Amino acid sequence: MRPNWIKIVAVLAGLWLGIGGIVFLIRKNKPTAESVAAFAGANALDGRQPADRAKLIEKVAAQVNRLGFEERQRLNHQRKLEAFWNSLNADERSRYLELVLPSGFKQMMENFNKMPTEKRKRLVRKAVDDLHSGEGGGPPRDMDDAQLRKIVDQGLKSFYSDATIDAKMDALPFLEALEQTVKWSH
Repeated sequence: MRPNWIKIVAVLAGLWLGIGGIVFLIRKNKPTAESVAAFAGANALDGRQPADRAKLIEKVAAQVNRLGFEERQRLNHQRKLEAFWNSLNADERSRYLELVLPSGFKQMMENFNKMPTEKRKRLVRKAVDDLHSGEGGGPPRDMDDAQLRKIVDQGLKSFYSDATIDAKMDALPFLEALEQTVKWSH
């Protein structure tokens, strides 16, 4: 009995079309910096009830958390969520930070751990120089001390739990400079 090549080819073609369709849908539904910014822009918080605002904040945070590292960096560096951020009150900003910081720092640490040692050391040297010179733009956006403290605490927590021993050793100069520079008022 000879194999029926037409049926085999048809089954394989159907299988590949199905897999291709799934891959297409996954890629289509994966957010980008632009799609997150467009969603936030199309769904303004102004005039909404507190419960609706909270749901929208959680939706935006969920989309931000699904971004890859490079897309997330682009979103932040290009300040694509500036209008969204400015429409949040202090409590909403704190909630948004609680939702996005853990995954953001985890991604950052994964990339930091993967860097070659020399590149990591150059990055740390630049961060120390920026810290001492006051470059780097200061605190991000319009944040109060509690929000800045939350960012630093989450960053250090992520660093201590997710960084490799080599990454921790390479980052020591920055941590020492940060300790000397940052003074928190209590």
